Amino acid sequence: MSYDIILIGTISIIAYLFSYALYSTNTISRKLHQRVWNIIILISFLLTFGMAYLQTALTEFALNIPIVPDLIYWHGEIGILFFFVLLFHLQINWGSLKKLVYSINE
Repeated sequence: MSYDIILIGTISIIAYLFSYALYSTNTISRKLHQRVWNIIILISFLLTFGMAYLQTALTEFALNIPIVPDLIYWHGEIGILFFFVLLFHLQINWGSLKKLVYSINE
């Protein structure tokens, strides 16, 4: 089983650059740009978490269901998307993160 890291990464980077270009040209607001990526990170987190929880439950109850290999594959794929969207989220909120880190050090 191989995962499509390059494909998912490329598509997500292109989508982010497209939305960033819309934000940079004032076609959409910064708030909308952030909201779109916050929704994407929320959905990818919930899907990744839900699949992991289901896999754990199936393993815990020793249920051997044929969908488990597909579930593991899609858990990995959505986890890759979650990673890339997390990087975009950090970039969008870099200023707030920097303020938070510096306020902790004081």
